[in-house]
Amino acid sequence: LNQNSSFTGQVGGLLRRAGLPENFIVTNPQFGSTQFGGAAIIGNLNNSTYHSMQVGLTKRLSQGFTNQTTYTWSRSIGTSIDDVRNRSSKSLQTFHRTHDIRSNGTFELPFGPNRLLLASAPGWVSRIVERWQLGGIFNWSSGSPLSFIAGPSPFLLLGNTNNVPDLVGEFAKDNGKVTIATDRAGRITYFQGFSQVVDPSRSNVTTLQNLQAANTQLAIADSQGRIVMANPASGRIGSMGRNWIESPGQINFDANLVKRVRVTEAKEFEVRLDAINILNHPNFGNPTMDINSPNFGVIGLPTTGNRIFTFHARLNF
Repeated sequence: LNQNSSFTGQVGGLLRRAGLPENFIVTNPQFGSTQFGGAAIIGNLNNSTYHSMQVGLTKRLSQGFTNQTTYTWSRSIGTSIDDVRNRSSKSLQTFHRTHDIRSNGTFELPFGPNRLLLASAPGWVSRIVERWQLGGIFNWSSGSPLSFIAGPSPFLLLGNTNNVPDLVGEFAKDNGKVTIATDRAGRITYFQGFSQVVDPSRSNVTTLQNLQAANTQLAIADSQGRIVMANPASGRIGSMGRNWIESPGQINFDANLVKRVRVTEAKEFEVRLDAINILNHPNFGNPTMDINSPNFGVIGLPTTGNRIFTFHARLNF
């Protein structure tokens, strides 16, 4: 503090009036000792658990059709890097995906000699209609786990710089849904029905030196105005679990159309049309998770671009 402050000489008074614990500026208060500038624990302290159901379907090539599809339903949980409460913070890991579907296949259209349609067509017609092939790759996965943020962590353990809020009401883990809001200039939001309100802890901060007005902490309330998330008291880690909710899922579907024409016994001409993101489906990024940010719950621009067509021609030999 500066020497011109009106609090000069009031031992500990400013900390109390600001709502801070008495030992907030003590070095590493979580270790119960001020003899050392820091303390580190190196050991095999973390663990993780992974369970899954995996289903695969393979259709070998016949009648011009082949496909391979896999589905995984899984759950991966593990401890965090928070040494203070390692076991109590066990939760979903960042690479966890509840559902994952992957499929790829090709289908040769049934036209031409020895096929279902136009099998006895004239030679020049057969050269036009035969050997047309459709192909596709489809991937879908549920979202990645996300943690809510309530300012910086008071301990900054192993680079874990963010704190989590206090969970003071009901906030279901499936609340996230992409919504294009009509009341916020068309911004894309993820927590429809929840809004920011003044954090109740502001009233505990002194009005002297304009400290209360400088406090910009916010809480999250549901559609009934009941507070469900708030900032933890200064010097505390929030009670909400990490990786509480999942981000929007991701869908990718690419397709192609290929036509091959035999030129000689050893050469063939190929034309190919590729369609990237053929469904023109947007994949959304992660929402802003900081409850004190004016953009809380807002999603930026989609992470995938528009549908793209590309044309190729080549000679195979």
